[in-house]
Amino acid sequence: MIAIEIDKRDLDELTKTEVKNLPGALFAGASPLLKPFMKKLEALLPQENKGQGDSYVLCALHSHIDEVHADESQIVVKSSDEIVEIRREELAELMDERYPTTGHQRLNLPGLLFLQSGPALQSASAMILRREHKLRIPDGRRTMRYIFHMGVVKLDADKEKIKIGFDLERLPKKADGTSTLE
Repeated sequence: MIAIEIDKRDLDELTKTEVKNLPGALFAGASPLLKPFMKKLEALLPQENKGQGDSYVLCALHSHIDEVHADESQIVVKSSDEIVEIRREELAELMDERYPTTGHQRLNLPGLLFLQSGPALQSASAMILRREHKLRIPDGRRTMRYIFHMGVVKLDADKEKIKIGFDLERLPKKADGTSTLE
């Protein structure tokens, strides 16, 4: 597994993007991953920000999240004294109701959460992987999103930095068995 760390300075230098709250950067997009969990996530907001609807909750999360942890079994989001946990089994059950023929055992929670981040975090991650680990990550947005969806296996974010665990073994291989990114 390859691990990279990104801080506010990296985002500013690499993508010219100022991020005030690093853990909130993981909630910059509107992914269907979190839609079923909006009521749970609303508990992370201050009382005066509750009851405004799902779109408002998703926007307000950016500034109110203190920590995020995601691995194969769960996503844990912390704000002040509140903690929300989204378990893989919960998401699989919800998806099974709606899409009963899809294999939900392959859900990759950290990869799905990472896809929710904004383009700045994704671009900075690709640049760091290229620079520090000499990986050949394509520039195409769809290809890059596929690589992150499959390869990101661990996320930890706090006010100081975002740590991303990336597993090359989960990506397609060349005929000789080596990674397509090497």
